[in-house]
Amino acid sequence: MSGKCHDILNRPDIPEPIASKDKTKVCKCCHHRFTQVWDGKLGKYSSFDLCPKCRIKKQNEKVSTYVVNYTPFEYQKKMHDSPARFRVVAGGIRTGKDYSMTFEFAKYLIDCGNENRPEEMIPKVRGWIVAPTDDIAKEDFVQLRRIIPAEIVSSYSKSTNVIELINGVQIEVKSAYDPESLVGVGLDAVLITEAARIKALEDVWSNLEGRLTSPGRGKNGMGGIALINSSPLGKNYFYKMWLWGNPASGDYDSDWESFTWSHWDNPLMKEKENRVDRKTGLTYRQRLERRMSKARYEQDYLAKFITNTYAVFPQFEKCLEKVPDMLDGKPRENYIARWRSPKEYCSYSIGYDPASLNDSPVVWVKEEETGRIVFMADMLGMGWDAQMDYIAMLSVRYNAAPVKFGRTGHEMIDSQLTKRGVETVPINEQGSNKENLVENLARVVENRQITILDDGSEITERAKLEFADYVRDKAGGKVVFRNATSGGHDDHVSAAYFVCSDMESEKQSIPYDGLLAGV
Repeated sequence: MSGKCHDILNRPDIPEPIASKDKTKVCKCCHHRFTQVWDGKLGKYSSFDLCPKCRIKKQNEKVSTYVVNYTPFEYQKKMHDSPARFRVVAGGIRTGKDYSMTFEFAKYLIDCGNENRPEEMIPKVRGWIVAPTDDIAKEDFVQLRRIIPAEIVSSYSKSTNVIELINGVQIEVKSAYDPESLVGVGLDAVLITEAARIKALEDVWSNLEGRLTSPGRGKNGMGGIALINSSPLGKNYFYKMWLWGNPASGDYDSDWESFTWSHWDNPLMKEKENRVDRKTGLTYRQRLERRMSKARYEQDYLAKFITNTYAVFPQFEKCLEKVPDMLDGKPRENYIARWRSPKEYCSYSIGYDPASLNDSPVVWVKEEETGRIVFMADMLGMGWDAQMDYIAMLSVRYNAAPVKFGRTGHEMIDSQLTKRGVETVPINEQGSNKENLVENLARVVENRQITILDDGSEITERAKLEFADYVRDKAGGKVVFRNATSGGHDDHVSAAYFVCSDMESEKQSIPYDGLLAGV
């Protein structure tokens, strides 16, 4: 027996029964009786319809290629072409997220089954379809049965929801109702459908990721894959998983890649989008938008993550200025460079959110006369001395710009910058001061007193995410401000409220743009 394999026969903790009606079966091909394989991990026999000789014979039949009638749309093809182990799709209605991922799931498992693996791996290849309920999972299971050619199916059971293929692949349907049931076996692939609607998704994923790292599993033993899809449902744990695959997120992980598919990305839906109804004079899209709330439309059709609490910066997009569409290549680069270059006749200030070596110290530079945010930087990985030197360099570049920073817990920054010839404006964040800073920035954003160049860069995209994710909530009767996603980052927001701390803005109530519970 190989010590590297996670799924070993004859586990001593689950002994084989002396007799069982499931122990033997008559082969459907040669009609000889054969003994099923005992799986000590699951505590039951295998359910092959063919004896070992006929399975091998069928597997070795001279058929090299099976054709499946499936042509992905361009946006789906990007998911298929992704090399990431874990792929997440936030998809709107009628985007084909289930069908395309089911196809990818089946193809991957069949490829694993065509590998030479140790005989003691029982089953040779294992994949799970996991959903919030059995009914939803069974829909994918039925779809899977349509995708897989009948010629390579060894057995198929509607009662147990298990498909076995002639090359040793076993696929099962699982409900996420009890996360603790999703343990105990190694997995080559898992398809999680409607993940946002799984109540204990964090526990479910924790259990599944461990199964996907079992030795020997996945192509070439490199670890199993996960294909995760859902239409958004607020900013819950599914949103957090989506952030792991977004390079603009502070939680980005290179093992992950995330995609957003809008209802209108589907060419079949695109054809209907601008079709005008003769009676109303409205397009199909306009009529859709009229029939539901703005939040519901954006969530269900555009696959946007809508916060369930009060958004602090619902109008942040008003502060974004796009690079002109007609510019490309060198002219575009020159436009961005001019936008960010210091001007002799302008004054500047720097907002600095201090952080240690393992966090993200962020700086914003604001042009006082225009309100333009001309520069943003993340000094992740820099020690304190390197940060001080970098900020001093920025101050010199931008006409001796003063630095506004949070002094709470960072008392030494004032002296370190002063000795480098930098003017400092330490700001206290304790007590109600932070609330005042945030509310002031909210009014500045609402009145569009600052402008950010939307150049598509990674740091700009991350800033947009943080502002979209920043919410006003209550805890113990007090107003608190936080990132809506547990463990999320708000470094850009902090740098922004420092650099805007002395801006005068008209006090007004900030409109609510969240999603009401129960809608």
